[in-house]
Formats: sequence, structure tokens, C-alpha cells
Amino acid sequence: MKNRLGLFYVVTTFFWFSLYAYVPYVTPFADEMGADLRLVGLIAGAYGFTQMALRFPLGIFSDRIGKRKIFVLLGMAFAAASGFIVFFFPSPHTLLISRALGGVAASAWVTFTILGTSYFPQNETTKAMGHMSALSGLGRMSALLAGGLIAQWLGLQHAFLLGGIGGLIGLVLGLGTKENVPHVNEKVHPNITELLGVVKNRQLLCCSILSILIMFISFATAFGFTPLAAQQLGASQFQLGLLGVFATLPAIFISPIASTTMPQKLGISTTLVIGFIFAGIGSIAIAFSHNLTSLFIVQIVGAIGAAIGNALLLGLCIRDIPPQRRATAMGFFQAVYGLGMFLGPFAMGWVSHGFGLMTAFVVIGLVGALGAIGSVLSVRQGWINH
Repeated sequence: MKNRLGLFYVVTTFFWFSLYAYVPYVTPFADEMGADLRLVGLIAGAYGFTQMALRFPLGIFSDRIGKRKIFVLLGMAFAAASGFIVFFFPSPHTLLISRALGGVAASAWVTFTILGTSYFPQNETTKAMGHMSALSGLGRMSALLAGGLIAQWLGLQHAFLLGGIGGLIGLVLGLGTKENVPHVNEKVHPNITELLGVVKNRQLLCCSILSILIMFISFATAFGFTPLAAQQLGASQFQLGLLGVFATLPAIFISPIASTTMPQKLGISTTLVIGFIFAGIGSIAIAFSHNLTSLFIVQIVGAIGAAIGNALLLGLCIRDIPPQRRATAMGFFQAVYGLGMFLGPFAMGWVSHGFGLMTAFVVIGLVGALGAIGSVLSVRQGWINH
């Protein structure tokens, strides 16, 4: 079991490595090729749009056939294609297609998370999700650091090549992963009506809505327009990559704590409030960052908030869902928060076009306060169980 889990963890790391090797360069590259801020927002949002469309049906189909591995492999294949297409055919249009394909690949995170939790007892779901979130952070951080070096030495397009190569490596390694065979009483596959019934779970619905707000902030800023702000301050290609590292590094250390120790000591409500407040402050403070040093510090603050919210909500959303229906529940959860991944950059692009980039960061940051209020109400009303 340990060897099986270890290989799966390596594949998971390469999955996120492939998807994030070039993320800091998406919006600057689009800007350099002449795309206006509205198109830049659409390019950045395409990643979330395809996830929003695919994750829920993917989860249903995975539960219906009782398979996870095939979707893991398909995710790796699309991740590789997403990087290669921009390297070989660079243009704003292929960049848009690439981000859409990246969203298709990222949709497989539904089955990654369910396969990962299948190696743990059912009562350790939040612990398993903490590990998965940490691996996600490790893969992204490694990719951003390596991508920054490659972009600095060989040119920006080579960061996309690096992502493609990472996807291919993960695909080959993924062939060795194994399905975790269910217990006898879990072998009966639910029908579509039963699977669709999971969306009535109040905790799943509540966690999904709160996750929209977390992703809205993160993909409008750290994985959207913050690199443009850094570029305006004179950041080099390597510094853009390093900025991305600072956006993911906290997740490696914070995620396991945010899904276990923090809610145990502080409570779920307080933990979520801390996450949303940090995320909101991290966005607003970008507007008042007049040098790269302060921008890097602000990036860490926002990343801590996002890591706390993501890790805890990821575990809570399926905590009370039976294992044979968890891919459906996770697919719904991730499809819903894909709305935030799309709307965040889209809104950021339109507000920036009309009122300026710095004003947009302030507007986006105010969403953090909305999330904090929603978290308190959700727990107090019993929509999220302690």
C-alpha cells in the first residue's frame, strides 16, 4: 500500500508541475502579443471555464463505472498537450486554446483526489485532502521555480515546453498506478439518479459556494493579473516565476495544518475566516505595493489565506459522502468553484479595462470579506457541521 501511495504522490506532483510551469507567463505573454485586458482576462479564465463544464459530469461518469485511473492518465495527456501547443504554435489564439486544454486536464483533479482518499480510512478524509493539497503546492512550486529559470535562460516559450515534458513524464509514471479495489459492499455502482442526489447535501453545497469566492480571488490575482503588476514594476522572467513560487509555497506547509490542527484548535468557522481575510488583504495590498519586495510579501499573505480555505473546504465537502459517490460530489464541488476560476480573471479584466489595474485589485479583495461573513453564517446555521 505504501509503495502504491508513494507512486501516486509522485504522479500527482508531476500533474501540477505540468500545469503550472508556465502560469506566471500566460498574461504577460498575451499582453506582449497585443491582446487587450479583456482578452487577457478571457485567456486566464478559460482554464476555469472548461473545468466548470467538465468536472461534474466527469465525477458522475467515474462513479458510474467505478474507475479513477483512466481519468488520471487522460488528465496527464491533456496537461502535456496544453504546454506543447503554445511552444510550437505561439499566438493569443493558441494561448486561449492551451488554457482551455489545461482546464480539461485539471478536471481530472476530481479523480486524483478520490483515488488519493481511497488509500486512507473514511474517517481520515480531511487528512488525505491535506496531503493532496500539499502535493499540489509542491508540484506547483517546483514548476514555477524551474519554469522561471528556464524562461530566464532560454526564453519564455520554453516554460511551456517544460510543462509539456512534465506532463509526459507524469503520464508514463501514471501507467504504474493502481486502482484501490473497493470493499465488497462498495462494488454496486449507484445509478445516475442516486449520484445526482449528492448535490442535495447541504455541506457540499455550502463548501462549494465558499470555494467560488476563494478561487475568484486567487485566479484574479496570483494566477491571473498579479504577474502583470510585477511586470509593470520591472520584474524579470525569473522573478515572475519566483512570484509564482511565493503564491504556492505556503500550501505545502499550511494545507496539512489547515485541514487538521487549525479547525481542531480554532474551529471551522474561525479557520475559514482567517483564510478569507488573508486572501482579501493579499489582493487589496497589491494596489499599494510600489516595489517588488512588497509585492512578494503581499503574495505570501494572500497565498496563506487561499491555502487555508482550499485545504479545509476540500476535505469538508466530501466528509459525509459515501466513498462510492465521492467522485460525483467532488466533481460537483470542483465544477462549482471552477465558476470562481473563470469569473475572477474575467471580472478582473473588465474592471481593469474600465477603472485601472490597481482599482481592480481592491475590488477583488473585498470578496474576501464576503467569504468571511459567509463562513460564519454557514457554521452558525449548521450548514457546515463542526
